[in-house]
Amino acid sequence: TGMAYHVPIRWVILPGNHDSLQATELWAHLAADAPGNVVLATEQAPIDLGAGAVLLPAPCTTRRAGRDLSAWMDDAATAEGAIRIGLAHGAIQIFSEDAGASEVIAPDRARRAGLDYLALGDWHGALEVDSRTHYSGTPEQDRFRGNEPGYALDVRIAAPGATPQVERVPTGKYRWSAWTETLSLPTDAQALAERLAALRAEDVLRLELQGHVNVPTWEALQRAVDQAAAQARAVLPDFSGL
Repeated sequence: TGMAYHVPIRWVILPGNHDSLQATELWAHLAADAPGNVVLATEQAPIDLGAGAVLLPAPCTTRRAGRDLSAWMDDAATAEGAIRIGLAHGAIQIFSEDAGASEVIAPDRARRAGLDYLALGDWHGALEVDSRTHYSGTPEQDRFRGNEPGYALDVRIAAPGATPQVERVPTGKYRWSAWTETLSLPTDAQALAERLAALRAEDVLRLELQGHVNVPTWEALQRAVDQAAAQARAVLPDFSGL
């Protein structure tokens, strides 16, 4: 419903591994209720985006299809002079130990299929595979990992064959940080308390403490952590090593 209020924007929604085409009720509901500016990319078929651009989507048929769903783009016919844009969800390398090699998207798919740009989802951080292939990552960070999440990509293609101009646009609201601190002197704890006091409402902090402190320092440190937890989005302390 919210997408309908942004009429100048044309939204294209691609089934991913967590909401694949096997979720038939979900996609039937979306098809019935989607406003006119929302396109459901549920088939391996070209979608005319206007302005001479054609989208070639690779919707996820199941959570693990067992094959490279982007392969069909190689032989997809489009009008001469059209800007060819691929859209797929999956890994171009094995990001996790249980990912099957048969499901990995060919890293040179853009070259094989003559794509001007290949937009990928799955990896949660912004990642450039090559000049024509990018992961946008998640628009909001969702875990303690420094893989450059929290962006959308503004991609501009001047003409067929031209190198895309890709700009990262910050969209994330929250800042996720993980601190591991070793304390041995009261001044160490005081310095940490000052850093904690600087946290703001958009901060999410995982704090692991190690070392030794005396009882007054321990009590002051607990007060500093409690105060930080009240002013930040979340503070997750681990005192087990202290």
